[in-house]
Amino acid sequence: MSESDRKKTIIQAGKNVNFIDLGNTCLPAFEKITSVLVVPFTQDGLIVCAILNRGIDLPGGHVQIGEFTCEETARREVMEEVGVSLGELKLVKVIQSDYYGSEPEQLTYLVVMTGFVENILSDDYIHESLGRSIIDIDEFISQYQAGNKEDMRRIVLDAKRLVFESCDRNLI
Repeated sequence: MSESDRKKTIIQAGKNVNFIDLGNTCLPAFEKITSVLVVPFTQDGLIVCAILNRGIDLPGGHVQIGEFTCEETARREVMEEVGVSLGELKLVKVIQSDYYGSEPEQLTYLVVMTGFVENILSDDYIHESLGRSIIDIDEFISQYQAGNKEDMRRIVLDAKRLVFESCDRNLI
């Protein structure tokens, strides 16, 4: 969490939060989106992961004051945490959270995006992680400890299907 985060989310032990996968057919109003998670793929299907104090994870984080699109947040987070630039970004899914309450006006959203890595920059660009790792999906899931492994597997496989299917269609 940074002072420039638009909406503060403080993890509280024992707080029960429900998450609902809404798919990728509709994007909520940007003001309701608190975080963006990115699944960055290399052309050969590897994931560029952030090495954090909590272990390996996907790059992502809170929307900051002055950001106006999910893409803007995604590109900033990927640059800060893994030092890569991305090509076209695609919406993988929207996840609804009742962290702030279950009334419609209290619901917030996490957006998951994916895209291909265009450039891998020097480690000098990485300043919000301990570094990056470029690994396959199975290795990522086996090392992942920050949350539910099956939920994360689903997110990553949905992202891979989306980004590689669109790539295959462009070749036809």
